[in-house]
Amino acid sequence: MIMIMILTRFSLVALICNRFRQSNAFPTPRRVAISPRRTSCPGRQNGFSPCRIALHGSNDDINNNEQQNDINDGFGVGEKTIGMRDLIRTNGDDEVGADLLEPTKEISTKDGSTKTTATSAEPTLRPMAVLRFIAPTLALWMAPPVMSLIDTSVVGRYCGPTDLAALSPGCTLIDSSSYLFFFIATAATNLVASAIANGDDSEAERIVSEALFLALCSGAFLGGLVLLAGSPILMRIAGEASASVVPSALKYALVRAFGQPFVIMASVARAAALAEKDTRGPLISVGIAFVLNVIGTLTLVRKTTMGITGAAIGTLCADIVATSFLLGRIKRKRKRSKKNSAATPLVVVPSVQRFRRFVKYAAPVFFTILGKSVVYNGIAMSVGRLGSVALAAHQVLLRSFFFWCPVGDSVGMTSQVFLPGILAEERRTGEPRRGAKRLLFTTGVAAGLVASVLAFLLPSRGAALFTRDARVAAALRRTAPVLGLSISMHAVALTCEGMLLAQLDLGFLSRSYIVTTIATGALLLSPFRPTTLGGSWWILALFQGSRSIQFAFRNVIISRRREQKLA
Repeated sequence: MIMIMILTRFSLVALICNRFRQSNAFPTPRRVAISPRRTSCPGRQNGFSPCRIALHGSNDDINNNEQQNDINDGFGVGEKTIGMRDLIRTNGDDEVGADLLEPTKEISTKDGSTKTTATSAEPTLRPMAVLRFIAPTLALWMAPPVMSLIDTSVVGRYCGPTDLAALSPGCTLIDSSSYLFFFIATAATNLVASAIANGDDSEAERIVSEALFLALCSGAFLGGLVLLAGSPILMRIAGEASASVVPSALKYALVRAFGQPFVIMASVARAAALAEKDTRGPLISVGIAFVLNVIGTLTLVRKTTMGITGAAIGTLCADIVATSFLLGRIKRKRKRSKKNSAATPLVVVPSVQRFRRFVKYAAPVFFTILGKSVVYNGIAMSVGRLGSVALAAHQVLLRSFFFWCPVGDSVGMTSQVFLPGILAEERRTGEPRRGAKRLLFTTGVAAGLVASVLAFLLPSRGAALFTRDARVAAALRRTAPVLGLSISMHAVALTCEGMLLAQLDLGFLSRSYIVTTIATGALLLSPFRPTTLGGSWWILALFQGSRSIQFAFRNVIISRRREQKLA
């Protein structure tokens, strides 16, 4: 069942992309990728564009001191959405807000002719434009959670509860450490998008090569850290009550450590491909990794006595092959584009000046990921105190959580892409456009509810897909409702966060993330820390819920301020 769900999800994305490609919904862009259909921006006169003002924000939108912040001054902005929003930002004035449909009507004039004019109705969004934007980016987001979910399912079914519990600290160490360095991919996306927008393809290639070098070094550092200090780190994550799982977790982590450079390099290659409008490459790479991981993990776990080590080897081989495919695609593309000149090397060492420029883009994203990792790892450590049964159930719940997170991420991305156009309409007409904003929020709530129901059903009704241990299955069923709630709150939080990012309310987002992260961490370390698996997951639900409430109310406040100014 779990394999069918993953295959269905991937197939749906591939079919959508293929359908759009056949219908020319993915036109070859003049400059950059992931852009709405190109039309003229309403109200553009003498170089003035309300669309650019709407995208970059103004002092009329939010408080003066907050609106003047640059994207690199914020802590806590969405690491997945910054890069894609900047792709839109670099498209130029004419491409922002082009996917708004304003209702029109025909009016008869005195001379008997007719003319088309806009009605006072609120504009709507182009559904196909939304899908065209969401579908390819899912390939970038779904690869890591799918890999770990496959390992969780196979190990839980065929290796027993101890190895399943060992996956929790093992995956936490490997996945969280590599996730911490995904800021390299986001920064590369921003810089590549800017270079392409300026028509400098050579600069874009060099940025990708430098990012690949940084990814290679970062992955080698993480791999070496696991090899040298894996055991004490895993002991710290698992806790004394779950010390029995550390040997198995170490076996898993040591094998996966060799794949860290490939994982981070793959994230850079996928991000660069999306920035250059190559949606097929990331999709194929995810498909390759998925198929190889399923085949390799099932074969090595079921047909040999390798157990959890076999699952790690299967994932490692899948990562290596998928990354090699992406790097080979980049290399072949460069050779084709520069037949009469030397192609840019695949890996280039950046200069000190260029490295500083890269850090400028990457720093806020790094601190964002760090804040989230503190919360997720803190919850994992609190569960480790409860023993191996709770740790095994937590592994299934956490991998299920990350599997459904892209639902909220995609809606948040949609808010960032289309809200600037809505704001441009408000600025042009002087009338508030509540309908489209309401549609974005409603979409986030609905998507979160659907994902939460599916997330609830997976461990509660399908516990047998992950374990044969009755105690672990019972823990999954008890905690599944909290998992569903966390997913729904995450979707709402990401939708509202996307709307705030589109309005560049970075000052509020920075303060909100800092306070929420510190408060959650303090609660996990306080005498009131949870003493059950369900209690630990209620902390995660509280973290997501507090973000969703803060961001939703902030959007309401900003909308009211804007309506007052328009009035």
